[in-house]
Amino acid sequence: MKSKRLRIRVKAGDTDFSGNIFHPRIFEWFSLGRIELLRSNRITFMNNGYINIEGSPQKLSLVVGEVYARFHAPIKFDDQIVLQTKIDQIKEKTIKFDFKVKHESSKKILASGYSTSVCVIKKKSKATRLPKKMIEILK
Repeated sequence: MKSKRLRIRVKAGDTDFSGNIFHPRIFEWFSLGRIELLRSNRITFMNNGYINIEGSPQKLSLVVGEVYARFHAPIKFDDQIVLQTKIDQIKEKTIKFDFKVKHESSKKILASGYSTSVCVIKKKSKATRLPKKMIEILK
């Protein structure tokens, strides 16, 4: 399935008083990974939260239904890291993304996790099937 790599340099604002990343930052990076993976496959989010598939606006959105992160080693200020995002599983209404954060030079895994996005009818906030075109693009 599809994957995307992003290079990130840890900024001072990403860290807490100990000099390690402030733990909620990992979820922001996971969100960035999801968005960029979808964007690289012509699936974007519009300003109103709806998704756009290959230029065709949908009345649907993707919301996070589950997210998990595990830290394996400290991530510190000025570290150059690589966020690897890949699609792990596509079901009728959900997409599961897998994440690995590695130190760029040593390749050591610093963090890992996953998230599950649920396709919803935005106006009703009701789960619905993923569009067939989206599934075709992402498989």
